[in-house]
Amino acid sequence: MSEYIFSIRRDGNAQLDGYEGNDRQLSIPSAYNGHPVTVIGDNAFSWQSFIQTVIIPDTVVTIGEAAFSWCESLVHITIPPSVKTIGEWAFIGCSSLSEISLPQGVRKINYSAFQSCTSLTSVDIPDSVKSIGPEAFSECRNLESVLLPKALTSIGDCAFSACEKLRSISIPDQLSSLGSNVFSGCISLSEFVVSPNHAVFSVIDGALMNKSESTLVFFPFNSGIREYTVPDGIRVIGEESFAGRNTVERIILPDSVRTIEQKAFYSCRSLKSIDLPDSITRIASSAFHSCSSLESIRLPKGLSVLEYSLFYACHSMSSVQLPEGLKIIAPCCFSGCSALAEINLPDGLLEIGESAFEGCRSLESVDLPGSLETLGQHAFGSCEMLDSVSIGAGLKTIPSRAFSRCQNLNHVTLREGLEVIESEAFDNCENLLSLQMPSSLVDIAPDAFNECRHLMLFVYPDSYAHNFAKDYSYLYSEV
Repeated sequence: MSEYIFSIRRDGNAQLDGYEGNDRQLSIPSAYNGHPVTVIGDNAFSWQSFIQTVIIPDTVVTIGEAAFSWCESLVHITIPPSVKTIGEWAFIGCSSLSEISLPQGVRKINYSAFQSCTSLTSVDIPDSVKSIGPEAFSECRNLESVLLPKALTSIGDCAFSACEKLRSISIPDQLSSLGSNVFSGCISLSEFVVSPNHAVFSVIDGALMNKSESTLVFFPFNSGIREYTVPDGIRVIGEESFAGRNTVERIILPDSVRTIEQKAFYSCRSLKSIDLPDSITRIASSAFHSCSSLESIRLPKGLSVLEYSLFYACHSMSSVQLPEGLKIIAPCCFSGCSALAEINLPDGLLEIGESAFEGCRSLESVDLPGSLETLGQHAFGSCEMLDSVSIGAGLKTIPSRAFSRCQNLNHVTLREGLEVIESEAFDNCENLLSLQMPSSLVDIAPDAFNECRHLMLFVYPDSYAHNFAKDYSYLYSEV
């Protein structure tokens, strides 16, 4: 008994706060100095990696947050019917736990309660459970089967993400709320069983749909389908709904689609083409990230923003048709699109984000429109084949490393109105031989043209650029 640490709660019951022994098999006492033990406190056995089995007495009502977290040798635990609450992270990281039987009376499985229980193959969820919290069983990579209770009404974000051996799920009739990425990374999941009269969910051609929200939630892995047409009436392509599906080569979206959520087609490495209707008004961040076989794309007319990392590492994409009303290209949007040889930036474009075209090694020329007001750092860095750049009159600042490591850059047009050239803006542009400097310049970083060994600056007499050239010993000629 002395190896256990207890405290007395306000209600007169005892709480187990810790354990200082080294036994592998534990039978937790039901009382302490005549007080019934009703609570296993937060972190009570956390990181006690030697513990293998635990028997909890039937006096316990609550298992606290992280109570058995990272008990990596825990193989078996007996949870009595008296337990009503299991806290967040209660069994996270119990990597030897192969099965768990939860008592009737538990109404909610809390956040990350069984996350990373990598030996867990099955779980018995009682009918009393109405809610499964976010990441509750995420990264249970050997979990093969889960029978969801009939009274279940909600499943939180990522609740079963990365359960790689989970093959089939039956959706209870009472389930009305399904969070984001609930089954993300469930690479063996190929079957959903849904009642034909379900009020919210349905299955069409193997894909799980949320009827009430007109959303395609999950397209099965390993379907073998190469060309897929999304059913008419779907308005939203859900987050990660196609992510990692490596058999699909072509996808056709109907005119009903309005939104593609983030990472919807993330790492669809076989996807070569997708038909995007003009009905789409938003494509969220990283939607096509790492679609390495995607060859070309025409973006919907209604898009005004291309979001973060939208086409990152689409190595095969050689052609992009941008919408005329485009205002913003977010950071990393086309970064790593190494086959992209041409980009026509529309008039009206206001902003190009950091690293937006970094590593577009085949890009040969860039004409920044006069409407452009903001250019991010590294925007065109490492565009190795870039030969010519024209800077529009609306841009006041060329930011740090905007064109760094563009070794073949030879022709650059800077217009009046430009005021600042920041640090290493043209670093290692070895082929840049001459540059006409506007009289509007008021600040040039000393290393703006670092390693531009043969550069001749054409400057106006007594201008800032004239003084800069003299101060830093650049070749120059007055105009």
